[in-house]
Amino acid sequence: MDTPVSRETTALGAKFGELHIGIKSAPDSPDPTALRSPTALTVTVTSLPTPPFSPSAAVETAPPFTLDHPTPDPETTLPEPLFPSPPQPLDTFPLFPLLPAELRLKIWSLSFLPRAIELHAQRTHYADSDRYTGTSGTPRWQSQSRNPAALSVNAEARSAALEFYTIALPLCAPRNEHPGNTRDGDRLLYLNPEEDTVVLLGDLNYGRLTTLLEWFRKQDAAYYSGRRSGRSQGKGKGVRRLAMSVAPWSHMVGAATLKAFARTVFADVEEFVLFIYKEPVPPDGWGGGRVVLEEATAEEDDAYRRYFVFGRGKQFREGDGWISVGKRPLKIADIQFLEGW
Repeated sequence: MDTPVSRETTALGAKFGELHIGIKSAPDSPDPTALRSPTALTVTVTSLPTPPFSPSAAVETAPPFTLDHPTPDPETTLPEPLFPSPPQPLDTFPLFPLLPAELRLKIWSLSFLPRAIELHAQRTHYADSDRYTGTSGTPRWQSQSRNPAALSVNAEARSAALEFYTIALPLCAPRNEHPGNTRDGDRLLYLNPEEDTVVLLGDLNYGRLTTLLEWFRKQDAAYYSGRRSGRSQGKGKGVRRLAMSVAPWSHMVGAATLKAFARTVFADVEEFVLFIYKEPVPPDGWGGGRVVLEEATAEEDDAYRRYFVFGRGKQFREGDGWISVGKRPLKIADIQFLEGW
C-alpha cells in the first residue's frame, strides 16, 4: 500500500563500490504545483572497492601517515633574499687549454702588465778588471725582482712572454767569501724596455749608470735591427721609464747635472721619477714581490715637504712644476716594496 510519500531505493553493484541512490517521488496528486517541484536525488558511497588478490604478494593496508610541517621561528629563520647573490670569481679555469690557440695567446698577452723592477749595485771585488761590467761585458747589477710567471708556465706561455720581454739582463750574484762583492751569476732578469720601469737604488756612480743605459740601448736596437715590420718603427731606444733615488743628485749642483744628463744619456727617456729612498739595497725581509711607485705630494708626505719644498730639492723646480728630463717633466714619488705578484 502506497503512502503519500514513498521512497524507492535502488542498489547498484559496481566495481567502483556500492552506491545507494535514493529518489524521492512525488505523490499521485493532480496538483500542478507538485509537478513543477524538482526531484530530490541523493548519492551515498557506502564502500570502496577491494583490490584484487595477488598470489605473488599479500595486500596490506598502508598505515596512516601524517606530513609534519613545523612552523618556522621568526627569530631564527632568515628571510629569503629578494635577489640571488652574484657568482663568486673562479680561482681556476681548467678549460683554458681547450680554447683556440689564438684566444689563448691573446689572454697571455693581456697578462703582461707594466712592472717596476729594482736594480742595485754593490761594490765589486778589488781584483775585478772592470768595475762596471762582468767577464761577458754585461753591467754588474743585482736584483731581487721576480720574472713574470708566464715564463715558467709552459712552452706556449714562455714563447708569448719572450715576444714581449725582449731584453734579458744577466745578474750578478754575491760572492760567498765576500758578501759585499759580486760575481757573474746564472740568473736573467727579463724586461720590456718600453713598458717596464727600471728602478735604480742607492747613490750610483755616473759611469755605472751610463754603462747600464748604453747596454740597454744596444740590446734593444739589436732586437729590432732585423725586423722590417711597422711594429719596429721608433723602437730600439733602450729604457723609456727610469726611476732613481734622489741620492746621486742631492748635492748643490744636482739639478744642473741632471739637466746635462737629460740632454744626453736620458734623451730618449719618456718618464723620469725621483724617489726618497737612499738605501743601496731593498729592505730586509723583502721577498722580491712588487715595487710600487706612487706620486708624492707635500700635503701627504713629510719627507717630501722637508726635502723638495724647504730643502735642497727645491733646485729641481722650474716655474710652477719640475725640470724636464727626457721627454717630460720629472715626477716625485714614494717607493714601496710589497709582497706578491
